[in-house]
Amino acid sequence: MVNVFTGEVTPRKEYAFRLLFEIILNDVVEFHSDREQYLCSNGPKINYSGERDLPGLSIQPHGLLSETHVQFYPADLLEWEGEKALFGINDSDLPFDVFAAAFFLSTRYEEYLPGKRDRHQRFMARNSLAVQNHFIEKPLINIWAFKLADLLEQQAPGYRFQRPVFRYIPTFDIDNAWAFKNKGFVRISGSLFRDLAAGRWKLFRKRLSVVFRFDKDPYDNYDFLLESLKKSQLEPIFFFLLQNKGKHDRSLPHHNSSYRRLILRLAKQGKVGMHPSYNSNKNPRLIKKEKDRLENIIGRKVKRSRQHYLKLTMPKTYRRLIQQGIEKDYTMGYASRPGFRASICTPYPFFDLLDNQITSLKIYPFQVMDVTLLNYRNLRALDAIAKIRTLLKQTAEVGGTFISLWHNESLSDEGHWAGWRTVYTEMIQMAVELRNGQNHPTHP
Repeated sequence: MVNVFTGEVTPRKEYAFRLLFEIILNDVVEFHSDREQYLCSNGPKINYSGERDLPGLSIQPHGLLSETHVQFYPADLLEWEGEKALFGINDSDLPFDVFAAAFFLSTRYEEYLPGKRDRHQRFMARNSLAVQNHFIEKPLINIWAFKLADLLEQQAPGYRFQRPVFRYIPTFDIDNAWAFKNKGFVRISGSLFRDLAAGRWKLFRKRLSVVFRFDKDPYDNYDFLLESLKKSQLEPIFFFLLQNKGKHDRSLPHHNSSYRRLILRLAKQGKVGMHPSYNSNKNPRLIKKEKDRLENIIGRKVKRSRQHYLKLTMPKTYRRLIQQGIEKDYTMGYASRPGFRASICTPYPFFDLLDNQITSLKIYPFQVMDVTLLNYRNLRALDAIAKIRTLLKQTAEVGGTFISLWHNESLSDEGHWAGWRTVYTEMIQMAVELRNGQNHPTHP
């Protein structure tokens, strides 16, 4: 048990301490406002107050965790034992308030502030502290937690924190189940006519060949996908788009029998989540409608979600998901940059800054997406593998949870995805080797 002496235990303060010690380090936090009770407590001690004559690791509070509002803070970064840090303080055993810093990054505090968004109204990676200060590929909060554990173990000889073990969760967004087949006579005929009108002869022949079953649909990679996961003993999560109206929502209709059979097939092999449509951000009633559709197909409640196009607005998006009974969300990551959007690689509870309280929703940050590596970063297959290896290593060193976001179409090994099936298989192999070979993560 970690004993903390402090004044008022605010919701922010409680969240920050429990994030580092209970969520990441699997320990327990006990808060004390009585000096004698604190002095008599056993185990590691942290003096998080302005009083200087108390034992324990002394950290002068920055003040962020005692506030209830959201305001702009200048990005004054510093170095601590070779790692970036923020919210510098004086007269303390640490040069910064690690709890305020962890709170700021994990809650995505900066995303509540006004600023320019991209064309999909998403917070832009390039505007984040992590990208601007070159720590987007570092799970800083987990690293800080491990360093804190080292300091507290030195203070309390014989006390040991239970370091977490590396995990890997492969996830897949099924935006377009098939490129050409199973789309109905009207839709297929229209596509063939448009191919002819535009002179797209190669595409016309390919579409026709698939429709008449002379060739395999390039997006139909489910046999390969399921076999690779079975061989690696991995349990995937599949997110299904159940909306087919709008420029960015091009799924098959939810009543399409082939699509329903595919959903049921994949639901037997892994976990299932909803993929709230692009249009649901303008019309939140669609979230319930799409959730009901998926529950009707699989015959059970849906508790997981990931936003289509990764459209995440703090805290509006998460509030809407909570209202619909979603318990776990997998949207936390950037479309344009791989890495650690919230500077953490451990699933953690969502804290609503505007309500100033912890919520029932658990956030599962992902680190890498196929589209990011190819379309946004323009990486070749070998360079993509090297980037994934770096992120996997960073995650494994702190016993974090590595989550990949892949699409069925990127496994086609055709067109601009040629060579990317190897990227996927290499990622799976690297992750499984780390999972099987690392029982006790090393210190970063």
